[in-house]
Amino acid sequence: MAITHTQTVSDLTILNNADNIVAEVTIKTVSVDDSDPSVLRIESMESFPVETSGGTGASGFVAYESLTQAAILAWTPIADELAKSNTKTNHESWIESVKNPPAPAQVSKTLPF
Repeated sequence: MAITHTQTVSDLTILNNADNIVAEVTIKTVSVDDSDPSVLRIESMESFPVETSGGTGASGFVAYESLTQAAILAWTPIADELAKSNTKTNHESWIESVKNPPAPAQVSKTLPF
């Protein structure tokens, strides 16, 4: 069946000053196979650093109060890192292994005597 991946911003870490400049973004990825959503579901978190050296004068700077999830997920560094991440592939592999467990390499057998 189909696997759906959902990525949401779960946390923002800011610099410890009055400017509220985002220094790190944590993304939660949830992957669900629709054939058995209650069992075939996995989630994980990844954190990505954000360049802060430009401060509030950086090109494209958005005040903390005006940030949206869509805007954060579209930030080039975040979008690039998510595109390079193996999270979705790893989630799909885990779901597949639960749906179709590999045969064990060794098994116990009753004694022949």
